[in-house]
Amino acid sequence: MPDFDHSRLDENGPVTSGDELVSTILLPAAACLVVSWIGLVLRFHGHGRLSGTRHSRRLFAGMLAATTAVAVITCVYILPHLSSLPPVAVGVAAGAAVVPREKAPTTGRPVTALLTFGISWLLGALSRRLTSDRADWCEEMTLGVTDGYALVRFASDVRTHLLARLEEPGFGQTSRAIDKRRVEIEQRFREAKKAAERSIKTETDVEKVHHASGDLITPEDRTKALCHFGEALHACQLLLHLAHDHGRRSSDHVLRGLRDGAAFHASPPHWREVPPPRSGETQARLA
Repeated sequence: MPDFDHSRLDENGPVTSGDELVSTILLPAAACLVVSWIGLVLRFHGHGRLSGTRHSRRLFAGMLAATTAVAVITCVYILPHLSSLPPVAVGVAAGAAVVPREKAPTTGRPVTALLTFGISWLLGALSRRLTSDRADWCEEMTLGVTDGYALVRFASDVRTHLLARLEEPGFGQTSRAIDKRRVEIEQRFREAKKAAERSIKTETDVEKVHHASGDLITPEDRTKALCHFGEALHACQLLLHLAHDHGRRSSDHVLRGLRDGAAFHASPPHWREVPPPRSGETQARLA
């Protein structure tokens, strides 16, 4: 009969030694955590800030916890049936689930799909959160910019800020990628400037007709001016997308200073201002 190691038993059954605990659980979990962290940074590089807000930080941590849990569960419950596969390989494979790929596979094994379902859902939720955070950030950055002239100045300052901070080719950045960003900055600036100049022309034409005829400005003219200004504001926010995706949070105060400088003398025409909400009228009547 084969020898039996009684030192590995207690009253409750087999006991896992410290070495097995490290090799079966801790080491795969650590490998998965590192690979997941790097994979998420690579996947969302240039698409948002993983730690930009409280919600994105929660999802980021949830992604790391989910991939690590998949690695540990696989090592403890599945790997004993596949003894030829080392536990560390499972940790790396689970962490690699978040690494970006050129093309997502169209088919996969049912077991793999089941284990990575939660990871896929969290990836989608994190992507949507980063997109929402970026939109909120860009809207906050344009607060107080209320006319076309301020938009042109602010867009020009943002363009100069972005071009001056394009890093040199080196580790992680090729000259082709940097040239592509430079072209994108110039293109979005031209679109923002063109939209702002269109908004200025619309308001100027409306006011010329108003002063020449003496008639009141019609709701149609006011709506047209509001729509053109909204388009210019959106084009400026698209330029700010590049500042959010490629800039650092430590530089946000610089952009706010540029925004405040451009908005200091901004004053839209009184006829284009948005009227106060009706809730204020309701409260006045109730009082």
